[in-house]
Amino acid sequence: MDSQTPTTRQIKVAIATGDGISVTEHFGYATRFQIWDFADGSPRQLETRPNRPACGADRSAQRREPMDESVELVADCRAVIVARIGECGVDRLTALGILAFETEDAVDSAVRELAESGLLRERVVS
Repeated sequence: MDSQTPTTRQIKVAIATGDGISVTEHFGYATRFQIWDFADGSPRQLETRPNRPACGADRSAQRREPMDESVELVADCRAVIVARIGECGVDRLTALGILAFETEDAVDSAVRELAESGLLRERVVS
């Protein structure tokens, strides 16, 4: 490959789903995120990451900010798709350049809609 040929790199998106079928979880309560790669125009699921929810758990002995773990878990992603997300979550993700989308659609529908939107297109030149 010559140095002028554009190449794509992984564009990861985290999807908060409790059942693997629908986008069901609030960012702060998400117990897991499916990680998808959108780079090649044909999105594919890469992995599922378990999460310790930032909200709703007893965190009295915790020294870190509760939202830190969830944000760090998706820090390598370009976007998150969740059922709901609060202002704190949006602010934390936006500071890292991560887009946040809310929907209660099926995972497949949300993936297709985001892929077709073109919002994640990114080309890099090596």
